[in-house]
Amino acid sequence: MRWRPRAAAGRASTMPSDAASPTRPTYDPGPLDAGWKDEFWIALVGTLDAWLRSYYDIRNFTDDPQCVLRVGPMPAHMPVSLSDGTEIRKGELVGALHLWNEHVPRYSGSGPTLAWAKEMRRRMLRSLGLLADFVERDPVWAPIRAFCGDSTLSSRIGGLQMQRLARRHGFEPVQPPLTLSRHLQMVADSMIVWGLTRAFNPAALPRQRFLRDHNELWISRSTLVTLYGRDVRSSGAAQLRRAI
Repeated sequence: MRWRPRAAAGRASTMPSDAASPTRPTYDPGPLDAGWKDEFWIALVGTLDAWLRSYYDIRNFTDDPQCVLRVGPMPAHMPVSLSDGTEIRKGELVGALHLWNEHVPRYSGSGPTLAWAKEMRRRMLRSLGLLADFVERDPVWAPIRAFCGDSTLSSRIGGLQMQRLARRHGFEPVQPPLTLSRHLQMVADSMIVWGLTRAFNPAALPRQRFLRDHNELWISRSTLVTLYGRDVRSSGAAQLRRAI
């Protein structure tokens, strides 16, 4: 994830309504018809995914079934300057964000509908709020000053649209240098994403290219807490109750 957001203080006033969005699911893709081949693939990919998470120390920071994010420590591979003044040094530990694939809502047979998009947004906002609570509460994460994620969404939505969506939610795009190792990593990531999609969201495969655009998105710890922390969510919920 990476976008160039406006100053955090300017965005914070627009976020309470997001944070106060309903917490109950609003989307049902229907049952997943999986034969023995599908079950075998799910088990195989799930085992590989678990091994990679263990190797890279990617953790569940909550047991909430609506959370779509995991997080793990990672040394920054390059210096990063964020718009709120946060300066990340190369090699400094940051939080690497990963999708919790089992919790990402599946496409229905008709593909990514508006209901799917609303449900995914609701879960992402909830997940960012849970992450903000976790890093404020856990002293192990106190030194972590920024978080990043490598988005591999289909390029059909367009790079500019993705950047606008990311900016709305406090993330900033940071373009890594296009080295040979970066290209090889993108191919490897595309293979992993294809396998995970085949296992957990098979209806998405016909609609996505194998080699997809990668967008690295960053958010500072201070922006994360400012936009998604408990105080912001409590304020948004109070505003919603008064409106009702």
